[in-house]
Amino acid sequence: MNTATKPKKPTGQERGLSLGRCLATSKVYSRDMKGPLPYLYVIPLSLAWLVCDLTLRWHYRGVGVVGVRYLPALLFTVAWVLIMVGLVFALPHKLKWPFRCIPLMFCMACMETHSGFYNFFGKFFTLSTLSYVGSGRFANRDYIQIDGFIIAGAVATIVLMMCSGRMLTVMPPKTKKWTVLTGVIAMVLGICLIWGVQTKYFPQEDTVVWQSEDTDLNAEIYNSFTDTTNNVMLSGLYQYTARDIWSLIKPASTISPLDRQKVESYIADYEAKQTDNEYTGLLAGKNVILIQLEAMDTWLFDPDYTPTLCRLKDESVSFTNHYTPMFISAGTFNTEFMANTSLIPATGGIPTAVYQRNAFPYSLANLFRAAGYSANSFHGSEGNVYERGAVHPNLGYETYHSGTDMAMDYYQMDRYLINGFDDMTAADPFFSFVITYSVHGPYGHNAIYESHGAKAEAVDKVGKGNTRFAIAGAMETDLFVQELMEKLEETGHLEDTVLVFYPDHMNFYLQDDALEMELRGVDNTNLLQHNEFFIWSADLEARQIDKATSSLDILPTLANLFGLDTHGAFLVGHDGLGDQGGYVFFADGSWFDGETYWDSSSGGGDSARSAEISALRNLSNKVLAGNYYGK
Repeated sequence: MNTATKPKKPTGQERGLSLGRCLATSKVYSRDMKGPLPYLYVIPLSLAWLVCDLTLRWHYRGVGVVGVRYLPALLFTVAWVLIMVGLVFALPHKLKWPFRCIPLMFCMACMETHSGFYNFFGKFFTLSTLSYVGSGRFANRDYIQIDGFIIAGAVATIVLMMCSGRMLTVMPPKTKKWTVLTGVIAMVLGICLIWGVQTKYFPQEDTVVWQSEDTDLNAEIYNSFTDTTNNVMLSGLYQYTARDIWSLIKPASTISPLDRQKVESYIADYEAKQTDNEYTGLLAGKNVILIQLEAMDTWLFDPDYTPTLCRLKDESVSFTNHYTPMFISAGTFNTEFMANTSLIPATGGIPTAVYQRNAFPYSLANLFRAAGYSANSFHGSEGNVYERGAVHPNLGYETYHSGTDMAMDYYQMDRYLINGFDDMTAADPFFSFVITYSVHGPYGHNAIYESHGAKAEAVDKVGKGNTRFAIAGAMETDLFVQELMEKLEETGHLEDTVLVFYPDHMNFYLQDDALEMELRGVDNTNLLQHNEFFIWSADLEARQIDKATSSLDILPTLANLFGLDTHGAFLVGHDGLGDQGGYVFFADGSWFDGETYWDSSSGGGDSARSAEISALRNLSNKVLAGNYYGK
């Protein structure tokens, strides 16, 4: 039996080939080269990690409260380079490849995902968004566009990573005690640097104060971890990604005694400022139909497009400075949850199961039921979409009525929602929550367009992009509202029923922010979120309210009008008819008070207001994550 081993192929050095020739042809030059050359692969590898992070933050350098030169973000990135490169340096040669490539490729994919998300949603991505994939279909992939600069950065990252790999192939370094020790020291230094940066720049608040002019806004944003865009800019791609992964693995599930004290302090302060006004209890006992209008932009409220909605708006108490800020990418559910709870939905670090399991005693449905109303919800989609079949009952609705339950012939056509009318008005008094659909994208030649397309094209006053499809969808929604009004009058409910309308989000299905800005007369994506909010009742005098309101203000406003008891509730919003609040804030920390818009990326502004908003987001997150009411 021949036990002779196959002789090793001679190295390039042994064959007289130059190092450059071996690098060019990927041939082993030396397996045991002396000196520093075998370890120089760490240079392109380190550069690859740096390029990946800096590409993202440089390209979006104007979108957050800090710029690309912000020292803590740079230090975090350096720390993660030390950790990841140190790990590769310490490992045996066979393990260097997966630990050199896989983490970096993952982060590069995150960089590209952030770009696509920002271009569509106006904020960066969080892994918690994956909870909505499939159930909510939060975005059609055709909408996602990645900027060329980001693609170029990804290519540069790959090239540098390949260069380090080529050097490892040509000059494979042997693992020695000193290389292992050096790698471990680098990792320890990286971990210590992360701890030091967090301690120095982002200290945790340890006093029972829910807001203060002296609050360190950057530390508040970093620790609350609710603002994806500013967290990427404050901490860099890698620190943000690590925290995002950790919050997904170990989401917050309790509220500390200190945080509970902060929440209670806020509630006491909030309630002390509340006063009755001329609208307090004015509509108590009346039936209510709350209608969330899918993607119904302000420009779609045109008598040629939506005559019934326009007439009702003119006859209503109408809030002219209303906004629907998006905090999570699931835009419909985002506003749906805020309107029903006056809480901010989870933007990271919280499992979506909180919507199904937490206690929400102060949701609209529960407040109306406590006042003797029935409460039911209605939408064309099935109960597995955004898990409404479980979420709505947990919010206090007795039954979620899907398109199947209502025998809708085509769930995307709002006219068939009228099939649920008997269930909407069965009790006395009733509170019914209806979510429309027909303006939803993606747009194309579907049944809605076949029904309204010719008329939509004839009256389209814009005539650009996808506007005719949006108009056709709005006509379908208006048809439902018209039929609803007719049925209410026919059954004798019109005089004692209040109709409340608000859209869920701006119409991003047009896929043209420039056109949207032109239609609305604004110059940034936050102000594009301006929308309608109006309350119609046969005996309610028409009036325009110029006070700035948002989706968070819907619950407090209705609670005041119907005399609902919110004592003890943590409400982020305020009564739109009262003297508190009067401002709306957006996912990036910017805010608008009806006259002045403060851009969080520009610096300056009212520091007290910014601190208040940051604290509110943090506390709302604590209430939701820690199941404040349930524990």
